[in-house]
Amino acid sequence: MQSVPLPNGAKLALATTYGSPVTVSAVTNANPAVATATAHGLTDADIVLASAPGWAQLENSVRRVDAPVANTFNFEGLDSTNTTQFPAGGGVGTVKEVTAWTQIPKVPSFETTGGEPKAQTTSYVDYPEDFEFFTGTTPVRVNFTVSYAPDSTHHAALLAASRSGTLQVLRLVLEDGSTLYYPGRLFFNPRPTTTKDNEMVCNAAFALQGEFTRYAAA
Repeated sequence: MQSVPLPNGAKLALATTYGSPVTVSAVTNANPAVATATAHGLTDADIVLASAPGWAQLENSVRRVDAPVANTFNFEGLDSTNTTQFPAGGGVGTVKEVTAWTQIPKVPSFETTGGEPKAQTTSYVDYPEDFEFFTGTTPVRVNFTVSYAPDSTHHAALLAASRSGTLQVLRLVLEDGSTLYYPGRLFFNPRPTTTKDNEMVCNAAFALQGEFTRYAAA
């Protein structure tokens, strides 16, 4: 029997330091997509936050670097062969390496909401039934709580990220070594819940702004 996947033992972290933006002058329509970035300085398995407005599935997404050489590298796992979804020449932009993470310990809850299909209906005079068609999905949000620790490094990091109003990255490392990445905007409430006989926690909400990515253990 196949083992049941559980989130138990997962480790949550927030990206807190980034390298300087590296210009990506071209990306191939290939599997995996190959980026051209002169003297990029990236190494194998580096994690980067990509900006590529011409490709919706690359814009604001977290990617792992593969097979880097002097002026090119692969976006591991990104299949850009479909030129309808990935128009030729549209992958240009920048990448920023995540150079430091701050672990967020003692997380009582970590739940994803949204992502449900949005639909409309239509009907025709010569058909007895109505028809439903999908138009997209609802926004995705990650809601989580953190044990109240106002003097901790991670509390300060969450508060700073929330107040910055800029794109952030959450990393969730599962017990099998695989890693989930969430790019988005963070709201962190530093005021704890105060219910008698219950642990004091702070609430956080994370609104996804780019594609969720997963990578197997490197």
